[in-house]
Amino acid sequence: MKIDLVFSVNAGYLPGLLATINSIIQNTAQPERLRFNIIIPKNELQIFENELPKHFHNPDIEFRFKEYIPTPEVQDYIVQKYKPPSIDRTNALYMLFARLFLGSVLPDLKKVIYLDTDIVVVDDIALLYDSINFSENQYFAAVPHFFPAIFHFSNPFKALHELRTIKKTFNGGVLFTDLSFWKKEDYQKLDACLEWDRQCGYKLLQLNDETLLNLMFKDYVQLDRRWNCCGFGNTKLISWLLKKDLSKISIIHWSGGHHKPWKSKNIPYADIWSKYAI
Repeated sequence: MKIDLVFSVNAGYLPGLLATINSIIQNTAQPERLRFNIIIPKNELQIFENELPKHFHNPDIEFRFKEYIPTPEVQDYIVQKYKPPSIDRTNALYMLFARLFLGSVLPDLKKVIYLDTDIVVVDDIALLYDSINFSENQYFAAVPHFFPAIFHFSNPFKALHELRTIKKTFNGGVLFTDLSFWKKEDYQKLDACLEWDRQCGYKLLQLNDETLLNLMFKDYVQLDRRWNCCGFGNTKLISWLLKKDLSKISIIHWSGGHHKPWKSKNIPYADIWSKYAI
């Protein structure tokens, strides 16, 4: 059975994507099972089709590219909320929000693992992929983390009814799901949340699409924390406090918004990212 992995990325994050893919290939016992599904902005297809074959030569590993253009409603939401200053920033936001629509962007796929590109995988990804058989009642999995739900909203009092139903927040950098089970109700919830934020002047929802994902999928399967050891892109003090023994880590994730391993060297595990960098 193929292991379907999904990325959503614009050309500006190509160095991270190459390192992530390289780490997966190097640590997978059966790399011929791997299929990389890469969602990209319109007009960047040639960049990715030219670049990836330069570095990955195993003919048994499949790469597929899918161009994604948000609906006019989502485009308007992104423009009004973020006012992106450039086409690169606009494309980055489009790709960020694409993971909210994986079920419609990739309708031919079922079980998939979505990964951010500030990640390296230091374990066999098949161990995660083969660990769950989803059902129509449980079809979304993620790693819970310690970030309080209250910080997903600029005004927690306006969100009290939602906060009461969020049991444990998750980081959106590693998502495991079966797209064939995504329901109309999931997208209706998404539309309602976008409208809610519009009515609040685009200022209520705080953490980009991660807040939206946490609102859409509150009752999720909780994965072992080793599959998304995140936060290593925080301020250096916080990131070093989060450091743990590598024997307890399967995925290293430089989330946090302050540092990325291709730019900052004095952060945890930067040497491991460099090992996979291309």
